[in-house]
Amino acid sequence: MLFKKRNLVIYLMMLPGLSALAQTSYFGNTATNIEKIEKFKKTTTLFTLPYSGYKEIEKYNEAIKKVWTVTPFKIIKPEELATYQRSTDYSFFYLDSYREQIDTINNLNLVYGLKVISPSIKPDKMEEITLATITLFPDALTNLQMTFIEQSNTKRAARSKLLSLLYNQAVFFNWSPGFLSGYLKQINDGLLSNQTRGLDYSFYNTKRLPQLVNETLYVPEYVREVFSSQTAPSAQETPAEEQYRYKLKFVSNEILDSLILNKDSNIKYLVYTKRSSDKIISIYDSTDGLLIYQIFSFQSPNFSMSDLNNIKKTIKLIQ
Repeated sequence: MLFKKRNLVIYLMMLPGLSALAQTSYFGNTATNIEKIEKFKKTTTLFTLPYSGYKEIEKYNEAIKKVWTVTPFKIIKPEELATYQRSTDYSFFYLDSYREQIDTINNLNLVYGLKVISPSIKPDKMEEITLATITLFPDALTNLQMTFIEQSNTKRAARSKLLSLLYNQAVFFNWSPGFLSGYLKQINDGLLSNQTRGLDYSFYNTKRLPQLVNETLYVPEYVREVFSSQTAPSAQETPAEEQYRYKLKFVSNEILDSLILNKDSNIKYLVYTKRSSDKIISIYDSTDGLLIYQIFSFQSPNFSMSDLNNIKKTIKLIQ
């Protein structure tokens, strides 16, 4: 199913590129955002999904409803954005991309971003501001398609084709109703309290994380699949269970999603997010969507069994 690219691109082309951001970032107490945050809290937030997600729209609606209290919300189709594009009564979550230059290399990163708009000092123009982003981890085919589009089209044409790819064909490892619920919990609470979280945010919860000594850490199957597809690991790499030592269980995204969204659920689960040149390892508690561990690794994008060992070391440090 194809969306009406013309209307969607007219709206999104108005919005400038994003800056480099981590997995879940929000900007609630920057000097330029304080007034915008208060205006945002009076809007209705419109969520768009990849088209494959509308098959599970009820799940997404429940996942958002579970944690999103900062504004009223509504899920709409991407092509409907143009209907609201000039109204300051709405804020918007949509898929987007931005370029990031490291030395002489240009990389493309994908995000699910929250925007608000307001009248500009220029006639007939609207200005926008990014209030929050969620970094997405695309599969290898999506990365190849993005690279091809970027290299074989003008900037304007590439923008249009990238948006079509993101909504119609792209695959994101760290995207599902359950994952989204955890991300939105962080953004919702951060914006409610006018806080800011940026690129290199690292954190651990001294009460919740040590509970993993006696509980199972659930790891999505894509982590093992991505690890297996990487270049040959170091000879020193040992199995996950030996690196971590505590209880560990790999499960499919579908099973993990059902556990996260279960009202009686009480699990802790890992999310691995790979950007173009770095990674974020996060652990969430599904009881209330709380983030209990996060490590940002600059210029080290591939998952390593030492990432599990670092979790174990952190637990031992707390005890």
